[in-house]
Amino acid sequence: MDWVGDGCLINSDRWVDGSETESGSFAEPNRHLEPTNCKPKITAKPAKTIVLPALAPGEANRVKAELSLNSQLEALTLYDVGVEFGHPTNEVIQIFNENPLLPGIIITSEGEYVGMLSRRRTFEYLSRPYSLELFVKRPLKILYGLAKTEILTLSSDTEIVAAARLSLQRSPELIYEPIVVKNPEGSYSLLDVHQLLLAQCQIQDAAAAALRETEAKYRHIFENAMDGIFQTTPAGSFKSANPALAQILGYESPAALIDNTNIASQLYVKPQRRAEFVAAIAEYDNVSAFESLVYRQDGSAIWIRENARAVRDDSGNLLYYEGTVEDITEKKQKEAQLKQQTTELATALRELQQTQAQLIQSEKMSSLGQMVAGVAHEINNPINCVYSNLPHAENYIQDLLNLLALYEQHYPNPNDEIKAEKAAIDLEFLIEDLPRVLSAMQQGSERICDIARSLRNFSRLDEAQMKPADIHDGIESTLLILHHRLKTKKEFPGIQIIKEYGNLPPVQCYAGQLNQVFMNLIGNGIDAIEEFISNQTETNYPLPITDSPLPIIRISTEVINNNWVRIRICDSGAGMTEAVQKQLFNSFFTTKPIGKGTGLGLSISYQIVVEKHKGHLKCISAPGQGSEFIIELPIFQQD
Repeated sequence: MDWVGDGCLINSDRWVDGSETESGSFAEPNRHLEPTNCKPKITAKPAKTIVLPALAPGEANRVKAELSLNSQLEALTLYDVGVEFGHPTNEVIQIFNENPLLPGIIITSEGEYVGMLSRRRTFEYLSRPYSLELFVKRPLKILYGLAKTEILTLSSDTEIVAAARLSLQRSPELIYEPIVVKNPEGSYSLLDVHQLLLAQCQIQDAAAAALRETEAKYRHIFENAMDGIFQTTPAGSFKSANPALAQILGYESPAALIDNTNIASQLYVKPQRRAEFVAAIAEYDNVSAFESLVYRQDGSAIWIRENARAVRDDSGNLLYYEGTVEDITEKKQKEAQLKQQTTELATALRELQQTQAQLIQSEKMSSLGQMVAGVAHEINNPINCVYSNLPHAENYIQDLLNLLALYEQHYPNPNDEIKAEKAAIDLEFLIEDLPRVLSAMQQGSERICDIARSLRNFSRLDEAQMKPADIHDGIESTLLILHHRLKTKKEFPGIQIIKEYGNLPPVQCYAGQLNQVFMNLIGNGIDAIEEFISNQTETNYPLPITDSPLPIIRISTEVINNNWVRIRICDSGAGMTEAVQKQLFNSFFTTKPIGKGTGLGLSISYQIVVEKHKGHLKCISAPGQGSEFIIELPIFQQD
């Protein structure tokens, strides 16, 4: 008798093969074991990774390097040893004796998996009194029926760490039972739980070493980063900070920063900035390029840029904020300087354009004014001569006609030569028509005198200072000068002027400059109407935006707020878009074709009304609805 296995006494001379068992107690060898000299031979599945306590130190190190957190059960030693249900128990004992590391054995029936019998439980039952006589020669199913227990079965692709956790969750008496592993092809193998736990320890050691290496790496980055790195609580306290952040905020060390700073009440120059930071992260779970003005320890203020995110637990509860901080004070100063320079350049450019426009328009209006004044003066002298002599001429002619009548009365029979001359000149028609000719000449002279007077009134060359002036006189002078553009032409219908004048008092102003404004606005209205008409077919008349059979320009005036006058100039042109309106008063902006507009008229008008007279000039327009320019002027200029 010999002691073998786990202390089970077995008679080595009483090995029995299948012939010694009860008839029909087991099937023919349909199993993983093949007999050799009537003794069982183990067939084991080659292991991809062998993890056994008996490994040499060098080999153990190699195994550690091969295992990772994601390693699966198939990487460990798996025992593919099975015995048919009906084989005698002594076969199992023999297998265990020859393979001291085998944790158990697979039980099959006709080649199909039935269960597992562990080494520990087998020898536990065989060590009991009379167990050898009861079980050794009898079929394995008898022992299995008594010794079988709950089995933990796992797939071969189960991760080692997860398998170890599941194994340790078993009841205490089952913790060290082998684990049955189901292979992809449907076969079953056994895994020693001690191997599993050892592999888990190796994985944990490797993971801990990698974690320490990673922590050291990130600690080095954390300590030596150029940007500040932080973790803060939702309440507004620092959990951690690196030296760079302490330096940015003027503290000697991260510990001093953490111990002496309350973010919500101390850090931000504008306290509400912290609430904005928290709100942004609450909405988006992170913030990027969040710029704020903050205090340093010495009380000075600097600009910082934060990039941060919210850190949450598995349930989504907020744990803390973490992120980076960059000192952008120098960048902000450069941006401010650049912005200031840009503003100054834009202002200088705008002033230069205004000055240029003023010079061009002033020179233009000066030349025009001088020409108009000169023409008015030159016309005025001869027309005065003509106008003043027309009554005398009319009297002289009347006297001659009276004398002629007397001659005809006293000499009713003139000679043939006189009769011939009388017939040649159609004396009767001449006598009848001559008064009408003289009347027409007088009306023309009066018209020329009015034009000369209007030209002088429009130019106002001698009025360099503000004086009370009649707004209506200026409008009328402008309309008189533009009269030729209002008449009906071959290609255009005449433009109707509708005047809705209010009772205006004299307005303190530069009359000549206001006349220039009226000229620009009314002239632009005429241009807009002509352009609109040129784009229409003859079937489009009358224009759809007015009830008048002719295109119109409506001019209205009124007193507002007792101290202001308002002049409206509205045309029935095509109107303009909002985009055009936004640029309307910019220097050199024009929608007219090249050669027709300079882009200065409205810009100069705006300067005259707004800057020179402290008034308002605005435009109301829409495509297809015409345009309305509104001028508002104070009646009295305030010093």
